[in-house]
Amino acid sequence: MRIHKLTSWPELIVVGMLIVIGTLAVKLWPRTVPFDRCSAIYRHYAGIEGIDASFIKDFKINDTLFVDVTLLEAKDSASWATLKHDFSIPELTPEWQARLDNNERAVGTSLLTRENYPITVSSDTMIFDELAISHHFHRLTIFHAKNDQENLAIFYHNLDQSTGKSSN
Repeated sequence: MRIHKLTSWPELIVVGMLIVIGTLAVKLWPRTVPFDRCSAIYRHYAGIEGIDASFIKDFKINDTLFVDVTLLEAKDSASWATLKHDFSIPELTPEWQARLDNNERAVGTSLLTRENYPITVSSDTMIFDELAISHHFHRLTIFHAKNDQENLAIFYHNLDQSTGKSSN
């Protein structure tokens, strides 16, 4: 068996370019989740005007925990009012509003219940979902946790984000 050596410059350049293009394609190729495998909440808001909806598969919470996340961001005040209504988010008191105005990183968290979930879900779909609210950025983040331990890790993750202690 004879091995062919690359001896000409054009061959070396082509091989080098193929390696670079292949590496870039792997690194930059968008990783998308099929629509039917995204959360029900994402599917509900994906086409609504004024709301940017994103679904993130296996978002890193800490070194050992990855959870699916749905991110909803209002583009204007009317869309923000819609999200607050849909998720039963109360208006802030003037005192809390002043506190949040001084800290754009502040994130409030709560567990979603059937009463403040905006769409009809099956009885086991959202038992452990945790809602993070950024009033400053008009953003809701729904962490799709599977149990109480994951909720606790998500709570600490959000606390670290709010206080600036996280390296993420």
